[in-house]
Amino acid sequence: MFTQKRPFQLQATKRVNPQGMVESASLKEFGYNFCGPLLHTYLSKVLASLDRAPKRVYCLAREGYILQKGLEVINPQLETHYLYASRTFLFRIMLTDQESWPLSLGHGYEGSIRDFFMARFGFTLEQVNQIIPEDELDKEIVVPADMPKLETLVTNNLEKIHSIVEPTKKAYLKYLASVKLTKETAEQAIFLDVGYSGTIQKLLSMLLKSDTNGFYFITTDSSKTAAGEYKANLNFVFKDKVKMGGGYTMLDRSMFMESLFTSPDGQFIDILESPLKDGDFMLSFGKRNFTQHHFEKLSLVFEGALEAVAHFNLHNVEFSVEEIEFLYAQYVSKRNLLPQSTWPLFEFDDAISGFGNVNSMQFFGL
Repeated sequence: MFTQKRPFQLQATKRVNPQGMVESASLKEFGYNFCGPLLHTYLSKVLASLDRAPKRVYCLAREGYILQKGLEVINPQLETHYLYASRTFLFRIMLTDQESWPLSLGHGYEGSIRDFFMARFGFTLEQVNQIIPEDELDKEIVVPADMPKLETLVTNNLEKIHSIVEPTKKAYLKYLASVKLTKETAEQAIFLDVGYSGTIQKLLSMLLKSDTNGFYFITTDSSKTAAGEYKANLNFVFKDKVKMGGGYTMLDRSMFMESLFTSPDGQFIDILESPLKDGDFMLSFGKRNFTQHHFEKLSLVFEGALEAVAHFNLHNVEFSVEEIEFLYAQYVSKRNLLPQSTWPLFEFDDAISGFGNVNSMQFFGL
């Protein structure tokens, strides 16, 4: 039998980058060991709650990105939605509703009135110039002490504010309806987020004119459920009734968790109805930090974390709250436990307070 031999050909070979391989492995291992137990413990409690009282699940942007992926690993049949929402956006579209003012106008801030309305509400400079009288723009304020001044300023310019925010509010309500979230369905939904006082949930309660339910890693006070005339029920997994700076490490150093639990997009800041197709929407996002620009690195962390969640779920591995608290405290207080490849990922967006991006490691001197 005659067999024709193929002529010898040089085969292209892939260049191996040992440093890149080591970095990839390091990021995945970190995700497995640090993020995996956190996610698994939280999501297990959420699913146990849903077994008792089924609800439609909404994972709030941006932390909700990895929360939704974790739920898909454990229970692929569960209906979940990644919900575009942010404090900045909701503060803005709810500014004509006085019930929202304690949340939006009362949070700490120091700077000019112009910068306050841009940072807190996401108004453009052009919009701020339309809303605020010119002689008020450069005045310095300290919030919450100057909250009464801000209330007067907003009250005197409500008509201008309404003309700017009302089209956006209508578009957002249509978006919510498109994911089956309305006044009639909100009470049978559950919002998932890291924490801590349920501000986004409370604003959604006011917007949808309905009681709501939320499940968080940590809550500063789950008894504070008032959302205007509605009730925002707050559930927690790890700790309740703790304050920032009060000595509870998972809250005091929550920047580490929040910087990692993010999405490929920057902060959600605006929405428009698409002129091309009925029922479609165009979304706008704020500036992206290092993590968003290099999301392929965070994706490796997530890959490791989700692998851990799958493993723990398959083998019925459970962690106590105390074990998670100990694990978290070790990682966020000891520089040598954080792989060097993860350091740039700990950039945290604190635009609400006017500080911009902050690196958690530098902030805590690690």
